[in-house]
Formats: sequence, C-alpha cells, structure tokens
Amino acid sequence: MILEKEAKQFKDFESSTFVTTNQLSRILDKRDEFKEDLTRVFKISEQETEVLKIGNAKFLLESIHKLDNQCEKIDIITKIKDINLQKILEKEKAIFEIFSISDNFILSKNKSDLLVAETRYSAKNDLLDYYNFSKFANYCRDKDFDKLIDTIKEYLKSKNIDNVEEKNLRLVYKLDDNTFYIRAITSSKDYRDFGINFSVFVALVALGRYAEDSKNEVYIDNYVVDDSELYISFSMRNQVKVNKNLSLSFNLILENDEVKRNSVSFNGVFKLKFEDNEKFSEIYIRPRGLKTEDNNYPIDLLTFAHRGKVDSIFEKTKNLPKLIDFFISQVSEDAKKISEIKNPDDVKRFISDKISNSRKPEFKIHKAEIVKKLTSINVDNTFKLFELLREVEDLFEHDDVISRNFWRTKLYESLIERK
Repeated sequence: MILEKEAKQFKDFESSTFVTTNQLSRILDKRDEFKEDLTRVFKISEQETEVLKIGNAKFLLESIHKLDNQCEKIDIITKIKDINLQKILEKEKAIFEIFSISDNFILSKNKSDLLVAETRYSAKNDLLDYYNFSKFANYCRDKDFDKLIDTIKEYLKSKNIDNVEEKNLRLVYKLDDNTFYIRAITSSKDYRDFGINFSVFVALVALGRYAEDSKNEVYIDNYVVDDSELYISFSMRNQVKVNKNLSLSFNLILENDEVKRNSVSFNGVFKLKFEDNEKFSEIYIRPRGLKTEDNNYPIDLLTFAHRGKVDSIFEKTKNLPKLIDFFISQVSEDAKKISEIKNPDDVKRFISDKISNSRKPEFKIHKAEIVKKLTSINVDNTFKLFELLREVEDLFEHDDVISRNFWRTKLYESLIERK
C-alpha cells in the first residue's frame, strides 16, 4: 500500500447519498483514456441528469477523489536492459534503477532520465522472477551475502545489455513526499488500464439501472479502496424466503486490483437470516461462484480482463440482472440444506476443524482466536449456531477483506456443501 486506504462501513443509507451520472463522470477526468467510450456505450449525456439510486455512492466517490488528489499514476514502456536492481530491502521490497526515461511528467519531477525507485506490492518479486532470482535474492539478503548479490547484479546487467524486450512499468508518484514507487510490471502488449475508477463507473451505472428496473433498493454497505486495490459490497434490500425459518438477501461484490493480472470481477456473498420464536440472527456465506452446466467448477458472476474493448465490457454488463437473479435462485435452493441440520454442534466442530487445518497465510493470525471461540460453548440448535458464527465474524476488522472472504467461504462449504 502506497496511500493510506479509505474504508467505510454502513448499516443503511439516505437518498441524499445517491449520485448523478454527471457527478460520477468526474472520476474519469484525471485518467480520461476511456471516458469518451464509456459515456458513449452507457449513453451518458451531459445535458441530461440521471440519478443513480445507489445508497452511499456519494461517500465512495469522495474517497476516490481524495486518493486521486494524493498521487499521480504513470505507466511507462521500458526495455529489460534499462531495468537494473540496485538493492534488496526487507519486507519484499527492493530498489531498482530505470534508465532512458522519456516520460515528460517523470522528467519534470525527477530532473533526470535515470529514475531510482522502490517497489511496492508484488513488483519486486515480479521483476526478479523474470530472472528466477526472487527467492534466492531473499536468501542472500537474510544471510548477509551482499557480495554475492552484487556479483549476480553485475551478471544480470551484462546478460541483458542487449535485451530489448519491453515491459509496462506501473508507477505511482506520491505528491506529499515527491517520491516515485514501482507498483507493478505488466505486458506491454494488449494491456488496458481498466482501473479502479473505470470499474466503479461501470458498476454504479449498471447497478443504478438495475435498481431502477427491478425496484430493488441497492446500497453500499462496505468498501475498501487505496491507490491500487478496490473492494465494494453492494447490499440488496429484497429478501428471498427459503422456508419458515430462513431467508436470504444478496450482496454483489466488486473487486479490482491494478497491480495484479487478475480480471475485474463481480461475485457475491449472501446474508442468511434465521428466525426462531421472534428472535433472529444473521450470518454471511460466500459461494466460490456461480455453478453452470458449461463449467465443472464455480465461476465469478461477471469478469472482464485488462484487455479488449469497452463495447465488449458493456455487452457483458447487460447480462448482470439475469446473472444476479439466477445466482440468488441457485443459492436459495442450496440454502434449504441448512434447515436440514440435525446436529448443530457437529457442524460447529466441523467448521472448527476446517479452520484449524487451513493454510492460508493471511488467516494464520486469526486461527487460534476463532478456534477458541468455536470451542467455548456447545450449540444445541441452529439459532445458537448462527449466533456463534456471527460472533466469529465480528472478530474481523471490516477492512480485512481477505480474512472475511476466507471465513465466509468456509461457512458456505461447511453449511451447504458439507465438505
């Protein structure tokens, strides 16, 4: 992370937090490569004001503007021979020298065509993995084999002195400390910057029109965004009654990562509400994706890669309403299995075992606390099981997206797939 992230959580919304298409279009002003195409395919007119009834969208746009005002994002095409390792740092960082800079913005700030910059995110590994050197470089650093690193650096420099293969370096210039950072390396061919602002524009227009057509209230209940990563949860008000005790509602999840090669993705989580004797408890579950006859494994609801045309993305978004309705129908049917639970305490132990045996590195810090919580009490009915699982979810910070996603996926596997 280069800029401090913006993270907010909401339980409801006011209509004053809706935005217009004109307000939304302003997030495309700073990086306007696709603005004309987006306004064309989505039929956005500056002369007509369309209100997008997505609750709390106003706060999301404010956060994006705040982040945009703290940095400049620059992509430069660079030859491999012009990228040299200077120093390996701690915490998966390194310093690289980039020669033959011709970008006017960099030249104006750097006053030289040689840029020396630190890496962030996975850029260090990505650059060194080009030479299959990343892990060995870490080993040499940890063992204080500085002379060996210097020898390898000189070898790589001489080996690549005529290497004119081109890569796209993604940089961020942080305004408050006048510093450039290398945040990613991508292919110089076909890569298109369908970044955070682009995906937010697409999501808000598509969902605003879905809300209008379906009469389903939609609001943002959680978002986390920084200079390179985006997570938004769009909560939908309508509930589906599964049976007399159980109902569910849908949250559409948008994720975009400007430093990875992953596609922009729309997926979903489901809020399950269990009622018993006028009491209710709610938990979230996360299927791995939509199950279709054409695929042997679950897939994201909708994705688009960082390549191709804006028109193709628009065509995909036209299917979003049908995909949402189909996903809700599919999981509503699956959720009936929850009411068939005969031994809630056995399910609780099953979940506890899955957490104990999990190997996800980012989840390690939570394992002991979660297992302790799950084994602290016995549950003799489904309502008590829901209450316990809800208490576990409350252990995570709301901006800890990775842990929440992992936990919710484990609940889906345990409660519905039973595996």
